[in-house]
Amino acid sequence: MTMTTTDGLRWLRGGTVLTGDGGDPLTDTAIGLRGNLIEFITPWAELDEESRASASDLSAHTIAPGFIDAHVHLLFTCEVDHEVTRTAFETSSAAELALTGARNAVESLLGGVTTVRDLGDTRFVVLALRDAIAAGTLPGPRVLSAGAPLTTTGGHLHWCGNTADSVDEVRKAVRVLCSSGVDVLKVMACGGNMTRESNVHVPQFTVEELTVAVTEAHRFGRRTAAHASNAESIRRSIAAGIDTLEHCLWRDENGAPLPADELLELLLPTVTSVTVTLAGIQRVMLSDADPEPVELAAAQATSPTGGLASDYEWVKPLIDAGVNVALASDAGVRFTPFRGFHETVRCGIEGFGVTPSQAVGMATHNAAKSLGIADQVGLIAPGLRGDLAVMEGTDVSRNLGAIHQVYRNGRLVVDRSQLVIGDLF
Repeated sequence: MTMTTTDGLRWLRGGTVLTGDGGDPLTDTAIGLRGNLIEFITPWAELDEESRASASDLSAHTIAPGFIDAHVHLLFTCEVDHEVTRTAFETSSAAELALTGARNAVESLLGGVTTVRDLGDTRFVVLALRDAIAAGTLPGPRVLSAGAPLTTTGGHLHWCGNTADSVDEVRKAVRVLCSSGVDVLKVMACGGNMTRESNVHVPQFTVEELTVAVTEAHRFGRRTAAHASNAESIRRSIAAGIDTLEHCLWRDENGAPLPADELLELLLPTVTSVTVTLAGIQRVMLSDADPEPVELAAAQATSPTGGLASDYEWVKPLIDAGVNVALASDAGVRFTPFRGFHETVRCGIEGFGVTPSQAVGMATHNAAKSLGIADQVGLIAPGLRGDLAVMEGTDVSRNLGAIHQVYRNGRLVVDRSQLVIGDLF
């Protein structure tokens, strides 16, 4: 069958196409865009001469779905030290935070990311950014925002300004967030490294409190995400029905890795997804990395085994068993600039022992499923949004090339590392 040109249909020719399903790459493939949607994906040989003549020739490139970074902090400043980032966050005005967020949104787009889920707002600054980007006032990726994360007094990220210390306080806090228009609820199930007074190895909420948070969020039609960096906080989150486990570090009360058997047993009967965050301190552990001494020292201090693959050997059994595992960057935390998402994908390839196509699937389709938006984005498939990341080169047998172009909603928005400012913005 020969595909013919029709009014308003625009064609891209990809030398290699990764559809986002994790399967084998397609070669010499045409993608047809109409308006903001993908309408066709077909072999180049099936296009008529008129369509071929008008197509954008990306035959020297690889095309993948626009990346979905399912765990970012748009208002953080990627400093070399957690305390510096926290101080900047706490001492900035809402206007200053908005400028930081707007810059980071652009950086995400330049890095091939067309959708982000922000999990570290304050004063609803990110909600305003989300709406400005959606309205075309600012350039950036599609934004899903959790508002300020729900935590305990003195708990992880309490300095974002949203604490609760009982079932009733949790219920009210969730209702306030949801009625204010957040897209997702973020709850801090345990302490974290960015809050020195919290304890990363100890849970912060009871199962009852987490269950109330999930129940109220679901009543409002919102999905839930739990920061969980130890085994007991993961157990409690799964028992409460949390939708996505962020970080999901299966470690004991001393921070030592545990066998993944119990984690897999807990996850398999559920629909809970896992978001593995591979940030700057993982990127410097890549086999060809050349980190600064301060980065290397931070990586060595936080790595329980001393190697990327051994640190994350628990992930592959989850993937093989069919657990939905998404790949995210935690952009905004130390050493983790927003434009470097391709480095996080590389960490997934090396750390999990998966193919580049599988890693792309974890950063696109799997992430879309985790966020509840797989009917809109995450695959190169007819009827979905025209979000595309175009990368240098066509050989994806071992790795991925740098970002060459980015399409969002069917429009070219980044070309050769430069924003394309048109009527989209």
